[in-house]
Amino acid sequence: MTAAATTATPTKEQFFQQLEQIFRVTSPNGVEFEMSLVEFNDIVDSDTQETFSLLFKAPSETDPEQTTYTVSNDGIGEQLIFMAPVKKDDSGLYFEAIYNRLKQ
Repeated sequence: MTAAATTATPTKEQFFQQLEQIFRVTSPNGVEFEMSLVEFNDIVDSDTQETFSLLFKAPSETDPEQTTYTVSNDGIGEQLIFMAPVKKDDSGLYFEAIYNRLKQ
């Protein structure tokens, strides 16, 4: 884990601003590839909690591994994000990340 990956998690607004942007990704075993953020879903937004999901599209040949990836782009910096593969089609392999946090 790098020092940059330990910075505060971006807000849902910051992630939303990254829709259709490219992210550089490194798997735990060092494989590097790119993904694009293709979907943002606001699941819960109450006085006490916010839950949202992110859907990333990777190249079709990407290993469908559920794990924590190092993900970076200019908008959010470098983050550790736990993602799971959720579907595959002719255009790519899709990974989902779900955030659930209490509001302060």
